[in-house]
Amino acid sequence: MIRRSVFTNRKIKAKITDFIFLTILVFSLVSIPGMASEADNPELMNQVFAAAESNLGNVGPEDSLVITDLGSPAESYIFLDSFYSEFYGRDLKYTGNLLVVQNARNAPLWFAFFDKSSGNCTYIEVSYGDEDKISYQVTENINFDELSKNKKSIAAWNEKVNSTVFNGHEFAILTIANGWATGNLDYELMQCLQLHNHFCPGVSSGFVLADWMEENYPLNKGVSYTVFSCPNWCKEDVFVTRWDATPGKGGIFVSALTDEEIEEIGNSPAGIFVVTNKTAGTMQAVVLGFDFDVVNAKCGAKEDDPAWISKYLADLWLMDRDNWDEEGLVTEIAVIDINEDILREMKQAGNNPYEILGLLKQEGNVSCSKYGISGIGSLIGNSKT
Repeated sequence: MIRRSVFTNRKIKAKITDFIFLTILVFSLVSIPGMASEADNPELMNQVFAAAESNLGNVGPEDSLVITDLGSPAESYIFLDSFYSEFYGRDLKYTGNLLVVQNARNAPLWFAFFDKSSGNCTYIEVSYGDEDKISYQVTENINFDELSKNKKSIAAWNEKVNSTVFNGHEFAILTIANGWATGNLDYELMQCLQLHNHFCPGVSSGFVLADWMEENYPLNKGVSYTVFSCPNWCKEDVFVTRWDATPGKGGIFVSALTDEEIEEIGNSPAGIFVVTNKTAGTMQAVVLGFDFDVVNAKCGAKEDDPAWISKYLADLWLMDRDNWDEEGLVTEIAVIDINEDILREMKQAGNNPYEILGLLKQEGNVSCSKYGISGIGSLIGNSKT
């Protein structure tokens, strides 16, 4: 009996110890930032949507666009479930009413609710952690036609841009929302804006170049692209998004060119697209140019327009696929057969891929690489119209 009593006491003590340990563990996990259950925070997303609707009226599928960086700021993922509960509870559609943009981990969590019918936009920032709350909100009319109609309206919006009324996101929100409101913003282009987090002619030009490549060198079975985006501008984010051409997987290499090199190559070089066709056993370096002078001449922007006007007008012009065949917009500078050795050298740090291909002059002469590739003379200037 004594032994049984001792054994029973030991079991009770063990259970008590286990209970205490588990209790401490649970409280420790809850106290770690990001480990709290999302179910603890549903009211904040409810407050965000309620604040937007108090300013804009009903947030519905016909006239509403929500732009947010939810998921990028540290630990903001805890609001994902409650955000989508509010979002889908209003019959909104992921492909039609939402753009989730990439942002830095130390960026604030923000939301922009745009109402197409009125042109009004409610911008909201929230703080979370010690206290979940709306920390800033403002509503402005961002209808592009109204803002740009005369000098007074332009000056008024310039002032708000300078005061960072949307905490520095004025250009991004204005261009994305107005582009979406036209009904002509291609969803595949919107996917590129997720990574780039704003809408500009640089991204639009990348979308045009990507489409040109896919039309002229289709991504059939066994075909892949390796991109040398040189000179670099915002277009790179399109190639990363559209072709999964990430630097980590060796899909894209990005570098600058000097003004002298750009002039020497000619035709406003945009990059080199190496097309590897494993089925056919071929590899070609397709060198393309993109001329923004064509865009600027056609889009209706004036020389003294502020950037938010001229860039948006350029975006509008580039959104129209009928303009993509404009003479001189995209130029096929050269198409050169290469092999793995040449591609490997093009990738090496410190090498200029245009020099490797023999497309840059040296000492006043057309260069020839060590692989015997002829220079630009006989290959340049095939504008695709």
